[in-house]
Amino acid sequence: MIYENNEEKRNTLWRTVLSVSSVIIIIIVVFFVVRLFTGNPLKGTWVNADSGAVLEIRDDGEVILTEAEDGKSEENIPMTYIVDTKTKIFTVQTDSAYAEGVLSGSYDYNIEGDTLTLTEREYGDQIVFMRR
Repeated sequence: MIYENNEEKRNTLWRTVLSVSSVIIIIIVVFFVVRLFTGNPLKGTWVNADSGAVLEIRDDGEVILTEAEDGKSEENIPMTYIVDTKTKIFTVQTDSAYAEGVLSGSYDYNIEGDTLTLTEREYGDQIVFMRR
């Protein structure tokens, strides 16, 4: 046993172990709290059940929309985005003239479970995606 006959050394060792483990627990809790409240809730891969389009939202501000044309060939459309988590606004921007009308614009977003609903701010049209 560690320091079998010395109560003072055992107490010092026990206090050290408790202090170190407490600090580690606090660091882990702070990490998860920061990650929970500052993370991007839209990050991930989303699939539209109606059209089969796949929306991949990355952490680096890039969105890739993959559309299936005639159920055969796929086309990747790279875009950039901005997420305002306070007002729940998802803004997508593109440089391509072809992709201008595909998803470009501002949307109110709502996430319920594994369902992402994008509501167009101007006309109120909704696009529903499921998390893959």
